[in-house]
Amino acid sequence: MQDLAGQVAVITGGGSERGIGRATGTLLAENGVKVVLADLNKESLDKTVEELSGKGHDVIGVPTDVADLSSMQNLANQAFDHYGKVDIAFLNAGIGGGGNLFDDEMDSWNRVISVNFLGVLHGIKAFVPRMIAQGTHGHVLATSSGAGTTGTMYTGAGYATTKAAVCSLMECLYGQLRDQGADIQATVVFPPLARTNLAGDPAIMDMVAKGLEAGGVPGVLAEPEEVAQVVFEAIQHDSFWAHPTHEQDDRLFNGKFTTLIDWEAGIIDARAAAMNGGSKPDAYLWGGSVAPS
Repeated sequence: MQDLAGQVAVITGGGSERGIGRATGTLLAENGVKVVLADLNKESLDKTVEELSGKGHDVIGVPTDVADLSSMQNLANQAFDHYGKVDIAFLNAGIGGGGNLFDDEMDSWNRVISVNFLGVLHGIKAFVPRMIAQGTHGHVLATSSGAGTTGTMYTGAGYATTKAAVCSLMECLYGQLRDQGADIQATVVFPPLARTNLAGDPAIMDMVAKGLEAGGVPGVLAEPEEVAQVVFEAIQHDSFWAHPTHEQDDRLFNGKFTTLIDWEAGIIDARAAAMNGGSKPDAYLWGGSVAPS
């Protein structure tokens, strides 16, 4: 298990008051990590940096548009110039959007692709080569979602599609880092449905959870701080998958996510069975589906 004190972490989507990025940045800072928070919303970013700095943490903020490669390159320049190194790059920024498949509207699709997928790709291009050249052990993490991977939330097609793409991109990154012999650990973060402001008011996530329950999906809501704990331990243990395990669930969360962990395992098995048997994807489409027994 790694002691992360003294390392430098960069986190995109890190300014939001009820966000996974902020919660992870806070936990890392509390454990002696120097943190660079990036966010498109300068007001919320400045507020977060002020609060964490006021608690004695070594934190700076860099307003960043992850959809713009030059903006991500500026973030990397600011981080390396200020701290001299980057050990952890958490590419976490994401938005919802892009759902309709039957009209010619593309603005929402282009935006969600630019932020959720290209934002991760831009982060890899801006940080990873410099982290490899640095010659020290490092970590690159990106936030995916069960909505596009363990099951598909087809009613949010843009979000689900981009989050599935993030998983594939990180698997590609893992393979290319391995083949180069680079001392960089790739990690894909799969948070449970979390009470964040991804959809605006965090209270909306309670309604999302109820909707999932109606479709046969366990509507267990995680707090951002709970997700941050899983991310933190994934970094410490060089894990590729950052997702609550039964051991973590028992140790950290009193069994809160047991039903969800088991359900997702069933979904993964159902997808494999569908592929091998040529059947339809009804068993693993989120929303209006019935989970396999």
